[in-house]
Amino acid sequence: MSMVAGIFSLILIACDRFFGIVFAMKAHIIERKASYSIIIIWVCAIAVATPLLVVRKEESVTWSNHVEIWCDDTWPMSLTKDPATGRDIVSFPGRKAYYTFLTIALYFIPMVTMSAIYSLIIMTVWFKRAPGERVSAKEIKVQKRVKRKVVKMLVMILATFGFCWLPLEIVILYSEYRTNRLQPLPEWYGVLEFLAYTLAYANSAINPLIYAGFNENFRKGFRTLFGCYERKLYTAISRADSMYNTSTTNVTTQHMTRM
Repeated sequence: MSMVAGIFSLILIACDRFFGIVFAMKAHIIERKASYSIIIIWVCAIAVATPLLVVRKEESVTWSNHVEIWCDDTWPMSLTKDPATGRDIVSFPGRKAYYTFLTIALYFIPMVTMSAIYSLIIMTVWFKRAPGERVSAKEIKVQKRVKRKVVKMLVMILATFGFCWLPLEIVILYSEYRTNRLQPLPEWYGVLEFLAYTLAYANSAINPLIYAGFNENFRKGFRTLFGCYERKLYTAISRADSMYNTSTTNVTTQHMTRM
């Protein structure tokens, strides 16, 4: 369930960045509804994980010196005859449909959605000129440096998600779509499954490192959380470090000078 919530959170973060950059004047709408969005994420995560609560049962085997207990899925089984060989073919259509749905809903759809959103963000950041009056050559150079940083961060977030979750999707699809389910899974499958789950969980630990490496505001907020940084008023320049610089500060200074 936490893995599902993590994926939905990545999509929500991508949408928040999209509205905050492409539609900057409407960014406050997302901020006001953040608590409701978090609740919706966890409700959806619980809904996705509910079938496992129904079909997963406790199994046990008594050995000579100990009792082995584990949880296993008990999906309805279907038996069909192979017309060529006459042998029984065991299948679990409910299980296959459920895990296929998970693969599409939690990997392919998020990948397509985040790819489209981040592409629009990159196009907006890279080609849209920052508002304000004349911009010096030094400021243009700073803006380009910040833009490159933003593009690298977005590409790394998307690439990390795809890389960390792809092995798990391959493992799941292989398990569900292999031809002969009567035969046990090969020995290497257990090792690959463990590594795939570890890599998928690692995605949640890698993302904060990416944010911290590319976003000064994230580092300031992290230090503020632990009392290591004195909180200051948000300025246009500090906010622009996340995405792109603006000349709002210069305009404000000139306006105050005229007053």
